[in-house]
Amino acid sequence: MERIPADPALEAQPNFESVAYRGWLNALMDGGETREGAIAQMTEGWRLERQERIDHWQQQVEEDAREAQECADRERAEKEAEEQEEQCEAEKKKPKINDFDAETPVADVIIPRPSQYAIQKIKNMEYVELWYFSPDGCREAAVTARSTSDADDAFGFAKVKGIVALKMIASFKASHKALHDHDLSWRQFDLAKTSFLIHIEKNGWPEKHQQALALFFTLITNHEHRMRPRGEKTLLRYAGFVRHEWHDRLTQNQGFNIGIFNNALYNTLSDDVWETERDESLRMVRPFLNL
Repeated sequence: MERIPADPALEAQPNFESVAYRGWLNALMDGGETREGAIAQMTEGWRLERQERIDHWQQQVEEDAREAQECADRERAEKEAEEQEEQCEAEKKKPKINDFDAETPVADVIIPRPSQYAIQKIKNMEYVELWYFSPDGCREAAVTARSTSDADDAFGFAKVKGIVALKMIASFKASHKALHDHDLSWRQFDLAKTSFLIHIEKNGWPEKHQQALALFFTLITNHEHRMRPRGEKTLLRYAGFVRHEWHDRLTQNQGFNIGIFNNALYNTLSDDVWETERDESLRMVRPFLNL
């Protein structure tokens, strides 16, 4: 049935004796009905038809109300879902801080923090000079951090695992004061390797790699040749060259066990150190031999 535009209950009963209904009235009277009987029949017919339209109107009103409620519920649900999604996104972007153990105090010793450059190298599991973890390297990092300008906080493009990404310039800016491992003093080397091992553990290096490096440093610092002439210098040269080679080979998927000490390589480096010192001595005394 078509929609009813207005409430039929508000309709007034028609005047069936008017000109508009004369044809219908005459037809009933011609059929044998009296005038009063015909009008009564017309009135009853209109009342029944009107009641049918009133029932349909009530059904139409209820359906409209139900559809309006469903539409309002749907819009409210969509709005709530949208607000919940926005809240979830806001929660994701909100800075997070991990929980802490209320019974645990600060450690007895706090390891000095190296530069952002060194930390980024450790996070990427790349080679980085031990100098950055020495007292001198950490001191220089602290001084640089205090004097950092807005320009140093700028971002630049860097390639990370084959992908070009934006990174803070400080995170890939090497220090011009950094020393090669073999140029460190023995004390610098000894302190730096301890800090280095702590930081690779904190940054989740594989346990196998951590153990190999720990053994590598232990074999060097406890080597029997350390107390010999040129012993520490040779051991530092061995440590610097081997660790750099280890990282290069890992990058090429040709890694070796750095924890196995190679005596043949050490002896070769020892000869190189001796020959270098001999040549330097000869260079220094040669002017006096020509007198």
